[in-house]
Amino acid sequence: MKMRFFNAKIWDGEKLFDGELRVEGDKIARVSPVSTLEWQHWDREIDCGGNLIMPSFKNGHTHSPMAFLRSYAEDLPLQEWLSEKVFPAEALLTDEDCYHLTRLACAEYFAGGTTFVCEMYGHTRAVAKALADSGVAAVVTEGILDFDGSPKFIEDKIDDSVEYYKNFPARVRYGISIHAQYTCGEGTLGAVKRAVDKYKMPLFAHVSETAREVASCKEQTGKTPFEYLAGKGLFDFGGAAFHCVHVTSAEMEIMAQKGVAAVTCPSSNLKLASGIAPLAEMKKRGVKIGIGTDGAASNNALDMFRETYLAAVLQKCSTGDAAAMGAEFVLGAATRASAYGAEGMDALAPGSSADFVLIDLHAPNMQPGNDIVNDVVYAAGKHNVMMTVAGGKVVFENGKADVGTDYDALAERCRAIAKRIADERARA
Repeated sequence: MKMRFFNAKIWDGEKLFDGELRVEGDKIARVSPVSTLEWQHWDREIDCGGNLIMPSFKNGHTHSPMAFLRSYAEDLPLQEWLSEKVFPAEALLTDEDCYHLTRLACAEYFAGGTTFVCEMYGHTRAVAKALADSGVAAVVTEGILDFDGSPKFIEDKIDDSVEYYKNFPARVRYGISIHAQYTCGEGTLGAVKRAVDKYKMPLFAHVSETAREVASCKEQTGKTPFEYLAGKGLFDFGGAAFHCVHVTSAEMEIMAQKGVAAVTCPSSNLKLASGIAPLAEMKKRGVKIGIGTDGAASNNALDMFRETYLAAVLQKCSTGDAAAMGAEFVLGAATRASAYGAEGMDALAPGSSADFVLIDLHAPNMQPGNDIVNDVVYAAGKHNVMMTVAGGKVVFENGKADVGTDYDALAERCRAIAKRIADERARA
């Protein structure tokens, strides 16, 4: 499809200007600071009415099928939340459940201007198919842990996954991940390390989410979690560490050296009372920063506007420095996919993937428009999303998300899944 978006304000990831954007197929064909009038056939011409086109949000850490646990397990610290509520409920999920729950999450992503996710969940192939069928770009990871089996089984599983995703739609790719240091013994970590070296792939992992996790790792190994994992060479090809609430200065230096992104999930970390990640200090030390939502079980919204706002203001408060984290830096961190190994999606430029969002600048909360980038970070919300484009396809418009299936039937099916699992848990 060939589309022309004109009469727009455009933030291309670096600068703001008036102009137009053109899409051919799944790529951006042109971004121009002025609207030109030469005749050309378009499948759609969209007058943006002076509203803002910007890169779509890239959700750096999520567990899409956890939509079924939204508002299910509340007011608990992480370890109890996981062991007493989440893990037992997740054990009852099927591949089919995860497929439909992921598509429900995709509708929420599109409605909030998100078109890329870094996913970590079991039932991985069902989740990946749902992402691909819905049109969400993704790096899909499995979150390997000891329960997955012997080291040989884990190595074979990774080999099989690498081969499987070679024939998958290009917008969805595979990444190697572990759940966390505290769920992986020496044999599991050894198997993952051999796979990382074999394929020269980055690693994704939960790291230092709670003080309890850090204390336990130090007691068992004499090292902090990232220090321990990096010391085993697991991040030799880069990757991303999720949460990083309690990382040390020494760990930050290693992260910067190895090109490992720190992905903050502020809503989840606040809600589970885990703490506030030291993003400002990491930024000073050259660590790449990403932003994610975590799953709807701990958040409870897959809302990148909220995460971006919190990523900025929490640093100001925790450091006592109102200039600790500027709006443009934070918005860049929220809209870049390259931190997760997905190239060609960061900025709005010719040849880049056509993934962007149209934001209503005429709404009362966006007036009087003194600084548009600041307004997006500090004032905007999901209700300001007018349109979302993913891979050259309009996937959200007029208040409705298009994930390739009937939304009402999908929501009803997901409610039935949640009820079935809640009933089974009640009988257990």
